[in-house]
Amino acid sequence: MILITGATGLLGSFICRDLLQKGYKVRAIKRQHSRMTLLEDITDQIDWVVGNMDDTAFLDEALFGVEAVIHGAAIISFDKRDEPAMFKTNVQGTADLVNACLKAGIKNYTHISSVAALGRKPNQIKINENDRWEGTVYDSIYSRSKHLSELEVWRGAQEGLEVKIVNPSVVLGPGIWKKGSTSVFKFAFDEKAFYPSGTVNFVDVRDVSRAIILLMESNISNERFVLNGGSMLYKDFFGQIAEAFGKNRPKNPVPQLLLKLAVSLEFLRSRITGKGALITSETAKLSQMHYRFENEKIKKALNFEFTPFDETVDWSVAELKRMHNL
Repeated sequence: MILITGATGLLGSFICRDLLQKGYKVRAIKRQHSRMTLLEDITDQIDWVVGNMDDTAFLDEALFGVEAVIHGAAIISFDKRDEPAMFKTNVQGTADLVNACLKAGIKNYTHISSVAALGRKPNQIKINENDRWEGTVYDSIYSRSKHLSELEVWRGAQEGLEVKIVNPSVVLGPGIWKKGSTSVFKFAFDEKAFYPSGTVNFVDVRDVSRAIILLMESNISNERFVLNGGSMLYKDFFGQIAEAFGKNRPKNPVPQLLLKLAVSLEFLRSRITGKGALITSETAKLSQMHYRFENEKIKKALNFEFTPFDETVDWSVAELKRMHNL
């Protein structure tokens, strides 16, 4: 039995499907009112346990009979108002799950982190698993939460867990329209006129799922792996997605003045509506940077190859059109 957290999200749904296809029994944690949109056709094949991860008694029950854990549940936000909830889920939630695994004697633990947890330094272009967190102005509140959650996992490794950490970049695939990383497809579909001037790093959701399961099945322990299929300018990134939808490419880089205005307007909108800000000073700054995350370690460890961007886009767009009647 494999326990998965974050199963109802884009990546989690693919991990569930791939595990079931390989013959594994899957148990997944969900909240009472979690949306099952991405798993509707296989819901009855999964052993669902309903509860909150801050309930240690619930975690003990959820882990009964489990041989391995894949932890992907996390809040992604760059809005400072979400910081307390994000740290409770991302950091304390991870700590509680690590403790529960240690208590239950479960050793095989795979943690889904993010390239954000690697940290970024001034004038740096290439980033890999050897780069250490230093805490700079280029790190967001989300980055800090993922870094701290990794520290809890490494603590677990010192206490007996056999840990594998993966650090995916922007995960691309056919998810819920307007939600999560699938929103990049919505951006291109809407024929936005402007694009960020920086570089985006990306990876196919199928590759991330495959790498996670291969690592779970391997004898590798106490290692982390960047999962990044490639990088390109946002101009080309959004342009190619737009063309796959039969839409116009964005034509202009976002001027600095307009970017600052967008941050201010988004701040006001979020305060008026009570909804999280989609653009913050942190995300605006990162959208202008030119980082590249290296992937040689996972390639060598698993003889792994990533799906070309063209294939990811064509597949994702076709699926999104089918799923959402576009």
